[in-house]
Amino acid sequence: MSIGTLLRLGEWLRDLSLSGAGGNIAAWGAVLGLTALPALGLLWRGRCRYDWLLLLAAGEILAGLFWLVNPTLLVTEYDAKPFIALAAAGCVGATMLAWAVLRGLKNILCAENPGRTMSRLLWWSALAWAWLAALAQGAGVWQKIQETAQSNTALSTKALMPTYLTLAVLAVMDLLPTLLCCEVLRWGGKLTLALDADPFGGETVALAEKLGGRCVRVAAVSVGLCVAGNLLQFLLLPVLRSTRFSVSFPFASVLLAAVLGLLCRYFRRAKAVSDDNETII
Repeated sequence: MSIGTLLRLGEWLRDLSLSGAGGNIAAWGAVLGLTALPALGLLWRGRCRYDWLLLLAAGEILAGLFWLVNPTLLVTEYDAKPFIALAAAGCVGATMLAWAVLRGLKNILCAENPGRTMSRLLWWSALAWAWLAALAQGAGVWQKIQETAQSNTALSTKALMPTYLTLAVLAVMDLLPTLLCCEVLRWGGKLTLALDADPFGGETVALAEKLGGRCVRVAAVSVGLCVAGNLLQFLLLPVLRSTRFSVSFPFASVLLAAVLGLLCRYFRRAKAVSDDNETII
């Protein structure tokens, strides 16, 4: 729900409340009905200690609607309705997200099949991360293109096209380490399923060997992209109308690749120990 929708809702509730006794009762009924919406979370199977967050969310909805209808009771120096709507939406959204995350984490930790659950968690996390990163990069490069156009109004679109294309290429290069992170998560899910099926089987060991090598390449590509992005701008400097040089470290992709690579190496050592124990027995 957008801020504008919340503002219109507050105005409608205020007009309804001022229309008479019946309208005031109807307005309070609508407020209480919206306040009760978080209680739908109680329909989720099983109760847990995190459900008190639903009560908190209900209180935030009630307070937010009340102040939207009566903003002058809170602030009289300026029109506070946009800020009230923003604060209420932020508080309720954060509270409901916290409830959903904590409930989801509880269900994950209590799963009957940890291997399959972890694989699905990593797969869906990779998908969500990739989608959000692509969306953020797309919005970011569009904003940079608009800023470049506004800063170079004397130039034609054709003259600015090299800059636009470079910004798009840099955005893709900046996105690739994140996509590699998502791929590492997917590999971790595959390894989890293999470990769950046969921890020390031949296929599992072979998969660990292959993933260990891939992780090294992911780390190399991630740091190389940062170097390549700055070098590309340097080489194209005469034709660019906007440049942004940065010295950054793709921490997430390198860390995930290193952790999974070390895990695969540790698994190979555990396999060797297991084989030695079976020989002794």
